Amino acid sequence: MLGKRTTEQINAKISSVIGSDMVVEGNIRAKEAVRVEGKVTGDVVTEGALIISAGGAVKGNVKGSSIIIGGSVEGDLTSGGRTEVASTGKVIGDIRTKSLIVDENAVFQGQCIMNAESLTTHPETPVTTKFENMEEENPEENSKDNNNSNNKWNKR
Repeated sequence: MLGKRTTEQINAKISSVIGSDMVVEGNIRAKEAVRVEGKVTGDVVTEGALIISAGGAVKGNVKGSSIIIGGSVEGDLTSGGRTEVASTGKVIGDIRTKSLIVDENAVFQGQCIMNAESLTTHPETPVTTKFENMEEENPEENSKDNNNSNNKWNKR
């Protein structure tokens, strides 16, 4: 029920609609909410919400304050708030968002980064470096340990 109420609130504030019989080739920029019911080849950027209805399709990157996908998107998504992929939705690309909802039967192929602000403040430390250094220091001991551990498992 929460998702439906939010959708109704967003629908009331939509200022631009790409109709189901429209085909847009090029980038779209808007200050308010946008609903895509047709086909768009290009990036869609809005400061408001972005809704891609069940019949809508976007081939390009999309960005909005919140994004609801009922159709298909082939490209990366960036949302400052909530991203929802409905059961009829299909996303082929990476998602950056604060929160993500993926309904049953929805398709999502890509990576998701949530709460991107906190991730950028902590640099990644490579874990493999520690293991590589251990192997380089004593390669004979490591191979001996590996053989012993293999023997332990073989005896059981």
